[in-house]
Amino acid sequence: SSLNAELAREYLEKVADLLLEFAQADTTVKYFMCSQSLLSRLFQMFNRVEPPILLKILKCINHLSTDPNCLENLQRAEAIKYLIPNLELKEGSLVSEIHHEVLNALFNLCKINKRRQEQAAENGIIPHLMQFITSNSPLKQYALPLLCDMAHASRNSREQLRAHGGLDVYLNLLEDEIWSVTALDSIAVCLAHDNDNRKVEQSLLKKDAVQKLVKFFQCCPEQHFVHILEPFLKIITKSARINTTLAVNGLTPLLIARLDHQDAIARLNLLRLIKAVYEHHPQPKKLIVENDLPEKLQNLIGERRDGQVLVKQMATSLLKALHINTVL
Repeated sequence: SSLNAELAREYLEKVADLLLEFAQADTTVKYFMCSQSLLSRLFQMFNRVEPPILLKILKCINHLSTDPNCLENLQRAEAIKYLIPNLELKEGSLVSEIHHEVLNALFNLCKINKRRQEQAAENGIIPHLMQFITSNSPLKQYALPLLCDMAHASRNSREQLRAHGGLDVYLNLLEDEIWSVTALDSIAVCLAHDNDNRKVEQSLLKKDAVQKLVKFFQCCPEQHFVHILEPFLKIITKSARINTTLAVNGLTPLLIARLDHQDAIARLNLLRLIKAVYEHHPQPKKLIVENDLPEKLQNLIGERRDGQVLVKQMATSLLKALHINTVL
């Protein structure tokens, strides 16, 4: 009867409130809440309860996910598999709050854990992350780190990233001061694991991608500059074609112009980048003459700065290479 249904709903809400209270308690209480039998029943309730009750149960899971001692139990109960379908909800007054709890819990579960990141990819999280990011949703703050982590998770996650346009999102993030360095690192990882089809390489060779990479190097804020050199080095040493394309589209003079950088590690990585570009450049003599490279290398060799030993060795080696190849 309708009376019994109303009574059942009332008790169900009381149970959900109690569970939520326990989920916010100390580690010991949370640990007991993470029994496989209880978690299994909670996850089975997802499709059976109305949005207000669902939201309370999801808040429960989110609170549990904040405790490192609960993460293994949540994984064992396949929390990721049950959480992700809730991101498919599109209509209703509580949808944004439901999405918030789900994404927050997934973020807690997946950070610094490649296995759980892979599970999330296998269960279809990537299209949802893309949607939150491209629609500029307030939940973008949780979706962005998860999407960037997917490049590091597994071969399968990288394949799904590529299939859903993840590489384009990474390239667009180069214009975002907060996420640009992380995105560049994710691009480098995707290229490092590029398969025989070389689809990542093909994407990065497109005119738009090349322009974004060169512009990012040119306009990178000073506080991030040191951190972008290693990912750039990984990119141009992995692919000779990308190396050459970037070099002839404006990267070479930008590299040489920064050789006076204050940081010794930055100068060393810049020299490594220049060496890699020089070795594959279609017009090495033009590269050398137009950029006064020998003079700039001589200046580095003659400088007296802290941490300069490796820089001098690298500059000397590169200068010898220019002479040995009888380009001068």
